[in-house]
Amino acid sequence: MKYLTPGPVQLPKQVVEAIARQPPFHRTEEFAEVFREVIEKLMSIYSATPVIIPGTGTLAVDVMVHNYVDPGDNVIVVVGGEFGERLVEAVEARGGVVHKIEWSYGEAPPPDVLEDMIKKVGEVRAVAVVHNETSTGTTNRFIERYQDIAESHGATLLVDSVSIFPAEVFKKKVDVIATASQKAFISPPGAAILYLSKEPTAKMPVPPSMNLKKFLQFLKKWETPYTPPINVVYGLNAALDYILGMGIEKYHEIHRERAEYLYSGVRLEPIAKKPFRSYTVTAFYTERAREVIAELKKHGYVIAGGMGKLRDRLIRIGVMGEISFEDLRTVVEVVNSYVD
Repeated sequence: MKYLTPGPVQLPKQVVEAIARQPPFHRTEEFAEVFREVIEKLMSIYSATPVIIPGTGTLAVDVMVHNYVDPGDNVIVVVGGEFGERLVEAVEARGGVVHKIEWSYGEAPPPDVLEDMIKKVGEVRAVAVVHNETSTGTTNRFIERYQDIAESHGATLLVDSVSIFPAEVFKKKVDVIATASQKAFISPPGAAILYLSKEPTAKMPVPPSMNLKKFLQFLKKWETPYTPPINVVYGLNAALDYILGMGIEKYHEIHRERAEYLYSGVRLEPIAKKPFRSYTVTAFYTERAREVIAELKKHGYVIAGGMGKLRDRLIRIGVMGEISFEDLRTVVEVVNSYVD
């Protein structure tokens, strides 16, 4: 079975081999050296401080919010799908006061909308936004402009980039990025990854397992305060060699080419408008989602259905991981056989 899902994704052989080992004790020079390699490779992809915490993308987002938001803070959250709503839940769980910018599925609010909302709210502690809305296959490509606006108003920009980073990387500094191992990092689930361009600012205590200040202290000696996801780190190390060996620009390009192949070949309407179409997770409207998913499974492929109110109204096809254009051709043919 091959997985063309939003994640976990189809792993390269060398990543699978890397995780199939007896985990060493994490307080050894052996593991510290591997951990150092991973951190340095992560930094070579994006120039910010990477932190690895046991968990997946949801935890990465929760950690981000808890370390930069205090109860009572005004937080603007951009919502355009299921994961935008989850971002709202994360802020509310921390006690932040949410001010939503709700936007049409398949698009993203222009920067001036954010500027106007900040002026309307007044004192804003943070702006939280999903970079790639996994539920609709929509990428917000205004993030760097949001950063400029947030910074000009003294707010921190918090970005959920779980389902796209590093298949699409920012060229400028972004305050905080939350991502994870099991999607475009082509590794197994288990490592929540954060990139920090700004020190944690929360004054209220943060649970020890989520305390970024503690993780940053241990990072100085290539360690983590608690047991890390050891085998996932080994897998991530192999995956980073794969990505960097290809070159990050080529890595971006191959995802774009795969996605464009689906957008041009599938005879269904994508949810995302053209400027906002994701290059990692494609999403198409269809009333025959369950049939398409079942038929593809017979051909050896697993894709995803919709989420929330779109559960039975769309299919989602991921293009991350070890997949070929032959795989994509088969998927396109099967999907199109269900188009009237």
